Amino acid sequence: MKTSEVKIIQKHLASENLYSGGIDGDRGPKTNKAIESSITEHSSDFPTDWKSWSNKRQAIAYLQWLCNQKGIDAGVIDGRYGPQTKSASAQLKQLDSTGVMPRGFPDIVTLDDNPLNFPKESFSSLNAYYGQPCTATMVRVVCPWTLRLDWDLSKRTTKITIHEKLADSLERVLKKVYEVYGLEGIKKHGLDRYGGSYNCRKKRGSRNSWSTHAWGIAIDWYPSKNGLRSNESNASLADPELDAWWDIWEKEGWVSLGRKENRDWMHIQAARR
Repeated sequence: MKTSEVKIIQKHLASENLYSGGIDGDRGPKTNKAIESSITEHSSDFPTDWKSWSNKRQAIAYLQWLCNQKGIDAGVIDGRYGPQTKSASAQLKQLDSTGVMPRGFPDIVTLDDNPLNFPKESFSSLNAYYGQPCTATMVRVVCPWTLRLDWDLSKRTTKITIHEKLADSLERVLKKVYEVYGLEGIKKHGLDRYGGSYNCRKKRGSRNSWSTHAWGIAIDWYPSKNGLRSNESNASLADPELDAWWDIWEKEGWVSLGRKENRDWMHIQAARR
């Protein structure tokens, strides 16, 4: 468990008058005893065999219970720290620090516009619309702000390599983003952290399926904070302040994997899901 999670546990145990130690994130004997006392008081909410669990598992179970009590779905209280518990814990942390209930993925509303009739993401459809992967003509679109390569911030560029059919659309998107957020907002949200576009490669973990990057129809933004396993609770690009950013893309028909599938929040593509 993270120190921040233990601190939240200690804070709530103190509010139950079960813990009087420091809010230090150290899950020591006092914290473990207080967790056991609280679970005992609310035993009807826990599995009958919880007493046989280790102190760590009891702590995770108590964290899950806290999330559920706050209206954050941590799933079944089993004392196992899986993806759902991790996501719920991150939301609890945000609620604890801001006093505002975090937005869940079901609350995110996407636009389904497709004015340029972008094709479905299938090999045949992409080939028919864009040509064979790694063979189409690429152009370089100038970005209104300077982009820093996310893996090496000392390297900069102002150009994005993209399929020729997408040049005008991308120019419109970038221009509108600059108008809405300005340079200050762009830097604040890491929209200047560039992860690349055209790349003649297969999908990660696949030997047969081509990545949309191979057609030059996808762009990655701020990958270090919006990776493949990111979700709405930990992806920086899931911030509600960036709804306008995604709306600008979606009005042109581009698709965000984050907004559609709650994963890979860095990835935006000109292909339908």
